[in-house]
Amino acid sequence: MDVVEARVASNVRVAAGVFLLKLEGKYSAAPGQFYMVRAWARDPLLSRPLSVFDRDENGISFLYGVRGRGTELLSRLSPGDAVGLTGPLGNGWPQRAGRIALVGGGLGIAPLYYAAKILRNADVYLGFADAPYLVDEFARVAARVLVSSETGAGGTEGVVTDIFRPDGYDACYACGPLPMLAALDRVCRRAEVPLHVSLEARMACGVGACLGCAVRTVHGYARVCRDGPVFPASEVIWDG
Repeated sequence: MDVVEARVASNVRVAAGVFLLKLEGKYSAAPGQFYMVRAWARDPLLSRPLSVFDRDENGISFLYGVRGRGTELLSRLSPGDAVGLTGPLGNGWPQRAGRIALVGGGLGIAPLYYAAKILRNADVYLGFADAPYLVDEFARVAARVLVSSETGAGGTEGVVTDIFRPDGYDACYACGPLPMLAALDRVCRRAEVPLHVSLEARMACGVGACLGCAVRTVHGYARVCRDGPVFPASEVIWDG
């Protein structure tokens, strides 16, 4: 797949080590899909997989955390700088009717905003380690936003699974750390609410060629980049 050059519209720090990168231009993407993003020629070698945070007629945006050299280079970008994009990639959230809950932990909130914007009437549960961010943005597109933080700053003290109850929902979409997703799977199974999870994994190619992002499922190994990143939680082997 070709690399498309885009220009930075803005690159704003929204929390410590967390940035919202907006690129100018017209792009396609379904909620839950991702792009491979790079702002360098050869070093580091690989592009970085970033979930689509939002998309409209003026551009596309990505929420990312600074976790290594690649994302540190992204954090230095300024308006007008060039970025290489490959995508959209992967399979996004399923299209289901009814009352939907979106549950995100940490940077796992990244693929939920665009979903909330498209669904229009979803309830959103956001969990943070410390002070929350982008809550007002979610409130503009969601029916209801509930927030937790481990420090109690800006929300109910605890983790997001403490404030989420699946009863009454027709489906739940979630992204975040694996222990959080595994805990959600248990409570959603008891309530018989379908849960779909977006898995995070280190990726090299982003198109299923290198098998570097393989995860175990009830059907065997699956590639997060090509078979996911969204999977039915009932198919994921959490201790694999």
